[in-house]
Amino acid sequence: MDLRKKLEREKEKVTKTIEDMNDNTLFGDTTRHTSEKYSTGELSSYDNHIGDIGTDVYMHDMDNSLISHEQYVLNEINEALDKIEEGTYGICTNCHKEIEKDRLEIIPETTLCAECAKQIVVGPDISESVDKNPLNSYNDMYYSEYIKDLTDLNKNGLDDNNE
Repeated sequence: MDLRKKLEREKEKVTKTIEDMNDNTLFGDTTRHTSEKYSTGELSSYDNHIGDIGTDVYMHDMDNSLISHEQYVLNEINEALDKIEEGTYGICTNCHKEIEKDRLEIIPETTLCAECAKQIVVGPDISESVDKNPLNSYNDMYYSEYIKDLTDLNKNGLDDNNE
């Protein structure tokens, strides 16, 4: 199979996936709608349990991560197509040797030969937090004594000793 055609077909597929993912709301593109009705399908968040809102936030985060991944794949495909035009396709960017044909058949957008990929690909750094969402950090940025006092007041009510 011609690798250029394979890359072009994959590019079309990934581009369509990104378009579909960007337009996966109930009524269309979220950038055109600010109402909660369009982003969650609910008329308001008033009747939602806080757990439901948390789930919505989590799902939006996950959608954004998936879209980012697909955009990364599209970028890799575009770079491979550019390399075909330049005549440098199939050359490892690390050791500058020819990438194995079997590897290119399986991962046509790769820029590394199998040996260099084994050396370069490493697991996630466990010393670094994988969750980059500041709302999930365990510092006092979003939880203070003032918020604790308001929560306690809400639970216990206002009495004469608490004024």
